[in-house]
Amino acid sequence: MTPNRAPSTRPIRAALTVALLVLAAPAHEAKAQGHASVAPSSAAPTRGNQAWRDALADSLVRRAIERRSVQLADSTLLSYSATAHGFLAFLAQLGEGVIIPPKVVQSEELQLSIAWWQPGRSAQRLIGRRDTTLLPADVGYYRDRYSVVLDNLPDRIRLGDGQDVRDVPHPLAGFAPRVYEYTMGSALRIRIPGREIVVDEVKFRPRDASQPAAVGSVYLDRETGAVVRLSMTFTRAAIIDKRIETLVVTLENALVRERYWLPRRQEVEVSRGSTWFDLPVRGIVRGRWEISGYTVNERIAQSTMLLPRWSAVPRDSAKTYPFAGRIIDALPPEIQMASSEDVVRARVQAEAAIRSSMLSRPTTASVTGRGISDLARFSRTEGLAVGIGASHRSGIGVQVGGRVRYGFGDEQLKGQVAIGPVPAFGRTPLIQLFAERDYRDLAFAERAGVTNSLGAALFGSDYTTQVETRAVGVIWRRTPTSAFTWRLAYEGDRPLSVQASSVSGRFAPTLTAWDMAGGRAEVQGAGGWVGVDERSARGHWSLRVSAGAFEGNGKSSVTDPTAIQPLRQPLVARAQGLVQITKPLAGDRALFWQTFAGVAGGRDVPPQWLIFAGGPWSAPGYDFHAFASRAMLSQRVEFRQPIPAPSIPLKRWGKSPPHVTLAPFVQLLATGSGSPDRPTVAALRPSVGLGVLMFYDLVRADVARGLRGGQWRFAIDIDRGFWGIL
Repeated sequence: MTPNRAPSTRPIRAALTVALLVLAAPAHEAKAQGHASVAPSSAAPTRGNQAWRDALADSLVRRAIERRSVQLADSTLLSYSATAHGFLAFLAQLGEGVIIPPKVVQSEELQLSIAWWQPGRSAQRLIGRRDTTLLPADVGYYRDRYSVVLDNLPDRIRLGDGQDVRDVPHPLAGFAPRVYEYTMGSALRIRIPGREIVVDEVKFRPRDASQPAAVGSVYLDRETGAVVRLSMTFTRAAIIDKRIETLVVTLENALVRERYWLPRRQEVEVSRGSTWFDLPVRGIVRGRWEISGYTVNERIAQSTMLLPRWSAVPRDSAKTYPFAGRIIDALPPEIQMASSEDVVRARVQAEAAIRSSMLSRPTTASVTGRGISDLARFSRTEGLAVGIGASHRSGIGVQVGGRVRYGFGDEQLKGQVAIGPVPAFGRTPLIQLFAERDYRDLAFAERAGVTNSLGAALFGSDYTTQVETRAVGVIWRRTPTSAFTWRLAYEGDRPLSVQASSVSGRFAPTLTAWDMAGGRAEVQGAGGWVGVDERSARGHWSLRVSAGAFEGNGKSSVTDPTAIQPLRQPLVARAQGLVQITKPLAGDRALFWQTFAGVAGGRDVPPQWLIFAGGPWSAPGYDFHAFASRAMLSQRVEFRQPIPAPSIPLKRWGKSPPHVTLAPFVQLLATGSGSPDRPTVAALRPSVGLGVLMFYDLVRADVARGLRGGQWRFAIDIDRGFWGIL
């Protein structure tokens, strides 16, 4: 937050390194160049002008400004001291979903001592610090992340050592009414012994949203005009680092000695993407402070008053501070969530106050991709395929995007074009019109895209079941953080054939899909949760439900099963989902993984709508997609326990943890009956196996045995949490 002297931290880049692949996450706290200045403007507000001409709000703001101008005018507050307990975390949001909890890459637990003896005169000293790195990374933070905001920020707001925002007018600065306009929000009542305090919300926005400014709300004590809570984000013009997608600051004060509003809780979130290479990867910095242990109007030691505004004990001394438990267990659930309530509320309020284009990232053209496999892949239906995507965001808030891929085996182009308006927060439009031709994978992923490409190219082992799809339609989400996405399209499916050869081995035949066309509606979503403490479970889920009506040509079992003839499927519906729950245990943790799927639609269900199972995740120890049925349920129970192992030096990224994780598991697959052309007997098929997770648990090797007609199988892959970008 507000820096205390010239920054000494070096530029930071965080990297996530995965076997055979190095994926550079967007730079985090790297220094950016540029300067934002304010020219107060009286330009008309963007919308809803009448609602923002609020005399009551203006009067409350004037009183708050007067109180602020004399710096806590109550002269009885002579000094105070306190302690602050905080966390800094760097998280990686991987994949297209924004609801699944991000991965904690590195976290720090901090302890500060605070002394204040007059406005603008204070000393903060970092006395405790410990950190843990859960993925290979070289992470650091701007120095003002290590301090607490006192006096509710200065008149010119500066964050991220001045590299995030600087010189942004405070909404309660003396000149603020020339820059901002205000309107009333809700009122709160706080009960304390013998007294009720009324707190008024005043919303603020810039008069000219094209200028550097803040957008948010401030809660004021109706009696004194003191700031109780301040939450804000910033206009795009205020943000210096153009990689920043979200920047939200929340300051809360508490009533100390039933008289003084002093800092209680503070949070900051900074989410960064890339400005030119737009993979679905975000780097998120989150900071959270809890301030307590106040002593008021007691003498401040002279040695403390001689300290700089921010200092730290030697690092070795800071490491000896007696924190309780493990840092990863102590990390607050709010730090680990995809988006905190404060961040979501600030986004919604800002979008309601001014035009989305004044909050969204500037007009850009960028290279895009859903993952590494969009750039290069290998499969039996395409051979080697290379692709690229691009998007352009116009100044009027419309994004046009597309991607294209060419397979050297099938000598065919595939791709998609889409257009839609871009929200202020988020990477993709809430509603898009699209047209595409692609090879669609029909089943649950059994391994990462990069791993599958290597297996297919080297050994003829392709764990995809694909059909060619051509479609035009619309995609819709309610908000940028909605868990569900809706898709309505007219589409056609065609069967594919083997078009490639591998270095060794031979590809299995492709699916004999029906050649058909019709309408299909689909909703898919993903989400996750974290527990309230270190003993609680965390997990994530995904769900996809689709229904459609088709007609075309295929093999009918009603007459001659080998004859190709016109077929009509008046209605077919399909649902599939998965749930993963991780529960801490005494040693380490247990993992419960459940996949389920079902299809309904008459006797002759199109083969591409069946449920496929078999492979390392749906049925370990059995052949890939050995079972095709109308229903499937697969349940895995896995126990993970670390054991000592040599640590691997990683130079500037530190070194890997000195352990590997053993993961014995049992799994049970239950399938329903298949279709006449893909007969599968309804049965229970158990499996047992042992996994070994290595190198920050990023690489996993499994050996498993199917106990009912299966065999021993060995697999090595990347941790499933990274599949969304691989």
